[in-house]
Amino acid sequence: MAALISRSLRLGGIVYVLKMLSVIAWLVAWGWARLAGVGGFVLLVHEGPLPITNGWFAMLSGIAACPLTARLLKRYARIVVPGYVQLAVALLIFVAGRVSVVILLHRPFLPAGLMVGTIAAATLVLALAFVQRQANPTPSN
Repeated sequence: MAALISRSLRLGGIVYVLKMLSVIAWLVAWGWARLAGVGGFVLLVHEGPLPITNGWFAMLSGIAACPLTARLLKRYARIVVPGYVQLAVALLIFVAGRVSVVILLHRPFLPAGLMVGTIAAATLVLALAFVQRQANPTPSN
């Protein structure tokens, strides 16, 4: 990791690192859109639409994270949605789905093995959001 950072500083500094993180975030967003969106849809087709926790939250989380969603909103509704907002909404929908599983189905929030991965994913999302926010500061009026 240190060698990668050292190399990136020689090849263009922080711009290279930000571009690399942007590509990683884009790949993660498409990966989550395919995994959660398609997986949730398949679960809905296979198990049916009820109970409400059966795939709906996964599918909606995948749709929220999909980069195509932001592009379509920008093109047709003229609404610009930053990537960190998309990922935050996808994470909130996912957490809402897990909370509904706990309340309605009386199951644990996450199996023990997935808890570490979830914490790592949430940390990555927050770090990418912070880097994206620092790279594109909001213009003042």
